[in-house]
Parts: sequence; structure tokens; C-alpha cells
Amino acid sequence: MTEPASLPASLAPWVESVVGTIQVARDASHARTNSQVWEVTSRTGRYFVKVAPKAVFYTRETRAYGEAVRRLGYANAPALKNSSAELLALTLTAVDGEPLKSEASPARRRAAHEQAGRLLHRFHDALPNHEAQTEAANAVEATVAGLEKHLAAASGHLSGTEADMLRHLVSTLPGLRPLLAGLLHGDFWERNMLWNGQRCALIDYERSTPGPLVADFVKLATAVWPDHPELGTALFAGYGRTLSAVEQQALVAFAAADAASALAYGPRHGDTHVTARGRRTVERLAREGLR
Repeated sequence: MTEPASLPASLAPWVESVVGTIQVARDASHARTNSQVWEVTSRTGRYFVKVAPKAVFYTRETRAYGEAVRRLGYANAPALKNSSAELLALTLTAVDGEPLKSEASPARRRAAHEQAGRLLHRFHDALPNHEAQTEAANAVEATVAGLEKHLAAASGHLSGTEADMLRHLVSTLPGLRPLLAGLLHGDFWERNMLWNGQRCALIDYERSTPGPLVADFVKLATAVWPDHPELGTALFAGYGRTLSAVEQQALVAFAAADAASALAYGPRHGDTHVTARGRRTVERLAREGLR
């Protein structure tokens, strides 16, 4: 058994029991302190090993693989090779492709979004609406209840008028229930769409949880679609339906909550991209809503 330098000694024996002797290991973590991901190669293939930062993320991701990911089809998502609750670790098969980039050709980017919409619909349908309604209602309540904490943390980046606007928009959420519900991906945006030139695959399910389906569209609606509305059109063509009028209202409210969260998180962690997304959303909501 080998002990690759980039794979912790506490993790390597378990990984090799799953995939065989490791030939190559590479740190593939995201640029944040709690990300622990490695790409490993053995005689049996190429894999990714992921250690969840918290037990709740491990539970969410293993549930997603057990209940929903298999619905996406071969090569459209990784497969769970094995998992360890003790280590909070998962070994996943690798799928071809790189995270979708904004500089991809317009035609390929549209194709990727349309395929991603089809995959997301399959994922959402893994949990029927009636089974997800209680947790969706809880998610709405948590969004409303958590707003003041985010606004307090973001106070240096919001005017009083802007904060009141966000409060008003988020306060409309309870009146919009019940929203269509299912199993959310939880982090649905281009970073988690792998594109190999012909096919889109979805990855990263640690934030998957039951909730209102519209919540899965917030990141794209605030960060991508303002400049590229054609990508929203393509995604919903793949998804098989557009948002209802009530879901459109809910999308605005969830975007307002996301902006407050982004302006609380981004500056504190030095994440300029998250901060910019939050700031831009606030300005756009103040100017025109989220159409």
C-alpha cells in the first residue's frame, strides 16, 4: 500500500481498500479552507475522494447519490463507489469534462445549459412534491428567520434603504406557499456543470436538500442570466417548463435573501466574487426587480 504525499495517511488506507493501490494522487480542493478533494488514479480507473467539512454535508451528499443521482444517467454524474461515515469521506468515479466557463462559445454554452436543465429536472423529481412540502415550508421559514442575522453582518455594505428593500422582498415568501417542492441540488451553477464539448454532467451534491424547486435557480438568475438571458431560455427548455408567476415572485424573494447572505459572507472571507454578486443583485433589485 502506498501513502501518497497529497493524500492524508488517515485516509489513504480506506481509499486503497476501495480502488486498489493508488498510482497518482493530486489535490483538487477548491480555494476555500474547508474543501478537501483529491483526484486519484489506480489500475481500476480515475476517482475523486471527497471529505465533507461537516457531518450534515456528508449525509446530504450520500442521500443524493442514493436517491437521485442515478436518475441522471450514465456519464451525466459521478457514481458513488463507496463512503465512510467515520471519515466523512466519499469515493466517486470521475466523469469527463471541465467546469463550464463563461468564455465557452455561445452555442456550446447554450447546449450545456439546456442539458443541465434536463438533468436538474430528473434530480428534482427524485422526491415527489407532496413528500417535500414540509421541508420546503421549513426552508422558507429559515430563510425569513435568518435574514436579520445576515443584514446585521452585511450592514457595512448596505444602506438603510437597501436593507429595508431586502426585508420587504423576503417577507413576501410565506405568503407564496405552497411552492412546488422536491430534492434540490443546492449549488446549481456553472462551476458544477462539467462540459466535455458535447455533454454536460452535474457534480457536487453536498448541499442537496428538500426544498422549494425555485431556490435552485437563484445563483444563475443573479450571476449569469442578467447578462445572458438566452442561457435561462435554454435551461428552461431543457427543464421542460418555465417558472410559474408565483415562482417568479419567490425567485425575487430568494434572490434578496441570497444578496444579504452574500454581502455577509463575501467581505468576511475575502471572496470578491460572492461580494460582487450580492452587490449587483441589490442594485438590480432596487432598479428593476429580477425579471
